[in-house]
Amino acid sequence: MILWTEILVGCLVVGAVFAYFRIVAPFNQLRVVLRRLAQGDFRPVLLSARKGVLRETSLDVRRISELLQQLDQQIAAEGFSLKAILSSMVEGVVITDRTQRIRLANDSLQRMLDLTQSPVNRTVIEVFLNPELQQAIEKTLFDGIARKIELTLRVPAAEGYAAKHIEVYASGLNPGPKSRPLGAVIVFHDITAVKNLEAIRREFVANVSHEFRTPLAIINGYIETLLDGALEDRATTEAWLKVMAKNGRRLDLLIEDLLTLSHMEYRSPELDFQKVNLPGLLDRVIERTTTAISERHGRVTVEWSSEAAAAEVDPRRMEQVFENLLGNAFRHATSDEVAVSVTARRLGEDIEIVFSDNGPGIPYRDQPHIFERFYRVHKDRSRGGGGGTGLGLSIVKHIVVAHGGSVAVESVPGQGAAFRIRLPAARKMPTSAEAVEV
Repeated sequence: MILWTEILVGCLVVGAVFAYFRIVAPFNQLRVVLRRLAQGDFRPVLLSARKGVLRETSLDVRRISELLQQLDQQIAAEGFSLKAILSSMVEGVVITDRTQRIRLANDSLQRMLDLTQSPVNRTVIEVFLNPELQQAIEKTLFDGIARKIELTLRVPAAEGYAAKHIEVYASGLNPGPKSRPLGAVIVFHDITAVKNLEAIRREFVANVSHEFRTPLAIINGYIETLLDGALEDRATTEAWLKVMAKNGRRLDLLIEDLLTLSHMEYRSPELDFQKVNLPGLLDRVIERTTTAISERHGRVTVEWSSEAAAAEVDPRRMEQVFENLLGNAFRHATSDEVAVSVTARRLGEDIEIVFSDNGPGIPYRDQPHIFERFYRVHKDRSRGGGGGTGLGLSIVKHIVVAHGGSVAVESVPGQGAAFRIRLPAARKMPTSAEAVEV
């Protein structure tokens, strides 16, 4: 009896050991692995492949682990690629869910709109404060149809806020051809520069048309009057012909200035650099304008340092600079005793040339715009109302910058104006950062 009891106990022990190693231990190991997978740890699963009731299950879990690991790597790679693509885009990109809550936004959007905090996890209306944008996205989320709209947003600037023109493309994230979008992709394209160029172009065309229309109207008016019988009055005819010739010269000057500005602004300036005696160049300009100076009882004084006399410049272009600055001083003078002072000195590798006058000066509000095309200070500064073409100072700036220099204006209203030019004494081409925009 005792022998059978011992045998039974031995069998139970052996069975228990067998059950532990073939069932319980693999089950515990499998449970640990499943818990690790549930926690997102997809490292390779090392389970015993020996024969047992859990062998097939262990192999299935190992395969699941491998598939999850591959999927995790694929998601990580795709996420990295998406982030790299969005980060490299110039356009701002936003991805929203169905509730218009922003789930993703790239850095370009934050730079474009100067956002002080991340827009992620905030609603579209909360971030952009624009009902038109919200309505467009809402319609896209409803019908899945892509839309394009133009917005004008206010963004922080150095002084308060500035208007920024944005072209927005909204497209739905459709899981299927007939399913409702799960979200929307919104692309922001900054077209502020394009809009500004369009405004400049319109203003340019309007100004050119106006500048041409005035002298042409005068010439055509006198021609019609002469054709109606005024030719018989010789004195009147001569006076009118002089007026017509004056306006013809004005048209010729306008065309010449436009061609010069077009060449300097839209093409790479081809400057003929030569070793030039600058005070001698100025003397020739003064000699050519002697008549205009005498008519205004004006005087030009020159103080030119010998160290600043020679420079490598394009003589023809620099004559234009000197002539425009002198002409500007005499044209806008309000008295018949015009005094213009020209001083020049050497400053290191540069030459500084200053044209000062005793005219009415330039109002502070106009000084930032004085080098813009066709910009004119109010008409009472232009004696006789004729003025110039409004391009002279713009041409001056383009020529000086093309030489690698700079030009600035200093003026106290009522106390004259001073135009300060700095030119490199030796040849220097302007860098891209020095490119002029007027």
